Amino acid sequence: MKRLRRDMYACGEAGLPKQIFCQERAWQLDTVFKHDFFACTGRYQCEQTQELIVLKINRLRPFLYIPLAWIGRFLCEREMNVLKQLRDIEQVPQLIKPYGRNGFIYRYIEGKSLDEKPELPDDFFDQLENVLTAIHQQNVCYMDMNKRGNILIGTDNKPYIIDFQISLFLPAKWCNGLKEKFRREDLYHLFKHKRRLRPDLLTQDERASSKRTSRLISAHRVIAKPFQKVRRSILRLLYKKNILKSNSESDRSPENDPSRFMK
Repeated sequence: MKRLRRDMYACGEAGLPKQIFCQERAWQLDTVFKHDFFACTGRYQCEQTQELIVLKINRLRPFLYIPLAWIGRFLCEREMNVLKQLRDIEQVPQLIKPYGRNGFIYRYIEGKSLDEKPELPDDFFDQLENVLTAIHQQNVCYMDMNKRGNILIGTDNKPYIIDFQISLFLPAKWCNGLKEKFRREDLYHLFKHKRRLRPDLLTQDERASSKRTSRLISAHRVIAKPFQKVRRSILRLLYKKNILKSNSESDRSPENDPSRFMK
């Protein structure tokens, strides 16, 4: 059971290092945002300058003696390649450097996620659509727009998109049809968020788009809903057996709050 408890987390029970060195300075762990099976992400602060950065380490540990660090390296390289492709877009994470073979560091974006239901300016979703369009123009399909926690409103009132772990970079011309389908799904979720958070600004076309579920989304729901029920049942059991532990130091969101699995 002790091994299973360790192996359920990407970096084991120890989690992220308390201190790292970047740009010839020491940075102290400030907040753990998320630690799950695939990755651990946290914010670090420089005591000298008070600057903030984020370290994300993908899967390091084996699972029940099965080596899985190679999956972490694969996910890390994929996400770094996507961020390099988007480096000219300021409203996505700005990559600083790799961290070991399974991690990378990027600049922290100050703001609130849509999960926190912040007050949104009237042009927020128009700006968000512009950011998403800029991402699509770089042959990247975001693929994770359904999560409100991935969309931030910065202190400058601008929208930011984070977490490109499952995003796809599809540069080949023969991928155009596939890219267009994935782009429509990204916009579907954007308009869905707008319908729920700022329905007063939704146009008729946007409202129609936000309710138009494609075959791709319907197929995903058929697969995802049973998987979600099984996953939550397993997590509920693991928390009750104390194999998984609720970390009070972690920043809670609807995605990583254990209380949602205990219902």
